[in-house]
Amino acid sequence: MLLMFENELRQIDRKIRKAQQDEIPNLFKRIPLETFGKLLLDIPPRYPHIKAFFPTMPSNEKQDHWTGSHGEMLLGQSLAFMKTMLAGFGASTGKKIETARILDFGCGWGRMLRLCYKYVPVDNLFGVDPWDESINECKNHGVKANLAISDWVPYSLPFEQKFELIFAFSVFTHLSEKTTRIVLETLRKYIQEDGLLVITVRPKEYWHVHNQGASESKMMKVHDGKGYAFIPHERPPVDGDITYGDTSISLEYFEKHISNWKVESVEFNEVDSNQVVFFLKPV
Repeated sequence: MLLMFENELRQIDRKIRKAQQDEIPNLFKRIPLETFGKLLLDIPPRYPHIKAFFPTMPSNEKQDHWTGSHGEMLLGQSLAFMKTMLAGFGASTGKKIETARILDFGCGWGRMLRLCYKYVPVDNLFGVDPWDESINECKNHGVKANLAISDWVPYSLPFEQKFELIFAFSVFTHLSEKTTRIVLETLRKYIQEDGLLVITVRPKEYWHVHNQGASESKMMKVHDGKGYAFIPHERPPVDGDITYGDTSISLEYFEKHISNWKVESVEFNEVDSNQVVFFLKPV
């Protein structure tokens, strides 16, 4: 696929060395997102200036440990979410993503932030994560964005800005009910009034595959009754609550219990069907 855009990528490589930060996304305007993603996986040495600008990748072992897969399989999941998010942002807000200020809440090692480089200048990209190792990993690999560590249960964020777009991929799939409500209240403070919050949640079908279905019957019943099912991981509690584990959330739960966000629409991708995408508008 890269060979199809060989001439264009060589031109970009010549230009990117002297380009201003806000000019770089426009250089890649004609490069398809799939090609852009594959380029980031392994930038050929024939594009030395592109290689110098973009981050390096964590090891396959680290990617597997953090996300369960690596390489093109993981890229496919990331691309599916990114395409869905971009389409939803335009449809819901009528704004162009190129001028948006974006926050990746729970950025991990920056796999989604990297894909945003195709559209948004790095000065407009922000990432937070409560795990210092995540932010260190981003910095060690040269991820360009405004990065900071957040609290595990954040009542505020380490930024002054408000954002046109906040997204949280595979974050609410792991939070306790108490933490979910606190995080949603906090993010509401940082969204523009005409902005969009995009999150992923797990459907109840997730319990078919969790731990090979060992808790399926119990957790499906909890989910059907409450709309929120959570198995905590073994870790110290925060204010009496174990904040992190495995979670499924229903649409009805959001509509009944979350008053400061309105579910604008719901999408999912077959490539990653246990990550249901909720588009939320501030209320």
